[in-house]
Amino acid sequence: MAGLSSYISHWAFRLVCFGILLSLAMLQLFIARHEQTVHSNASGSSAIVESLYSPYLLTWHGKRLHLLEGDMTRAERLFQRALQQNPFFIPAWLGLAELHNDLGRKAASQAILQYVDQLSTDISRWRWDKALLTYQLGRFDILERDLAYIIAKIPGKSRQNALKMAFSIWNDPQVLLSRLGTDNVLYLFNYAAQTAQLDTALALWPYIEEMGVEANKKDVLAFLNALILDQKIAAAIPIWRKYFNAGSLLYDGGFQEEPLNTAFGWRIGKPKGSTWRIEKNKGVEKFQAMRLHFSGTENISYSHLSQIMPLVPARSYSLSGWLKTAGLTTDQRPYLEVVGSQCTMPPATTEIMAKDQPWTPFALVFNVPAECAAVEMRVRRLPSKHLDNLLAGDLWLRDLRIDDAVDLSLQTKLLIQDLRILDTGANP
Repeated sequence: MAGLSSYISHWAFRLVCFGILLSLAMLQLFIARHEQTVHSNASGSSAIVESLYSPYLLTWHGKRLHLLEGDMTRAERLFQRALQQNPFFIPAWLGLAELHNDLGRKAASQAILQYVDQLSTDISRWRWDKALLTYQLGRFDILERDLAYIIAKIPGKSRQNALKMAFSIWNDPQVLLSRLGTDNVLYLFNYAAQTAQLDTALALWPYIEEMGVEANKKDVLAFLNALILDQKIAAAIPIWRKYFNAGSLLYDGGFQEEPLNTAFGWRIGKPKGSTWRIEKNKGVEKFQAMRLHFSGTENISYSHLSQIMPLVPARSYSLSGWLKTAGLTTDQRPYLEVVGSQCTMPPATTEIMAKDQPWTPFALVFNVPAECAAVEMRVRRLPSKHLDNLLAGDLWLRDLRIDDAVDLSLQTKLLIQDLRILDTGANP
């Protein structure tokens, strides 16, 4: 008996759920048919619009009639009704001004724009819509104030749109500043760098220096990276040397900071089959090292730890430092390589690293060609063609430096000489 009661309750519950779902489906069908009738029946649609009192909806339908259907008479009536409901509703004024302009009523549209300009002082909402109309009506005296306001106070898409418009109207950097104000110089500078308008960015650079490079470090590094990508390394070097790395030829060879991943700092990726971290030595000697770990799951092609180094062309240099390895596998193990950056230079490479090696000093002498303003140092590993080709193990680097070969210390010269003679056994 209890089983029968449970069976009846189960089916009763299912019937109730079915009834609810059926009711919802019928309601959705009714709403869909009603909406279809409204949109397909012009007289029904007109009746609904005529019954509206919301300034927002009246303006929306007015713009639809104006821009999509070309019904100027009804659109004007809707704009006027919206303003009767709210005399300060800026979108309705803008829609009416645009309609007057399209009908050739230039004086009326200009008068409305002048009124809206007074009405919208220090109002952010609808400012970009107003700027578009201002541009359409050719009122650049109002437009420059609108664009300056948007750039300074409205972040996101509106700011980007305003910057794009400003740069399309005023090409000269000094004209941009005079129109948009020096308070906006950082936004102008960043936009110029982001859009590869680097001559403009360089012209604005003195203003950024006055503002303080340290306070805008992220923006300046992005600018330097843009210069490098645009093959303007010569323009980037003095800024880098002055504000980021005046004391050495290689940046942060002791790995005291996280990689910059931009400009002339360390760049590092994490391709599948590898990870990295900066480790502190816990022994008596205090130092930090970059550790690269290879998981043994990939026949990896690696060049993901690198640094672009600005150097004097037609000179010889030495890359030196300390390395350690543990458990490296395959016939193709990592090595260090120096190549030209945006120039042709025969690669200078160390020997392939040993499978297991304690902390060992190394040195690599290389020549910078006359046409190279910078070189790139990187950790390299080529894919193996053997069956056993999955790279595993660890590599540590520390205390890296670049020295002018002419100014090498006696100790470094002896180290290079010993390494050349002994070959360090790095390729067992």
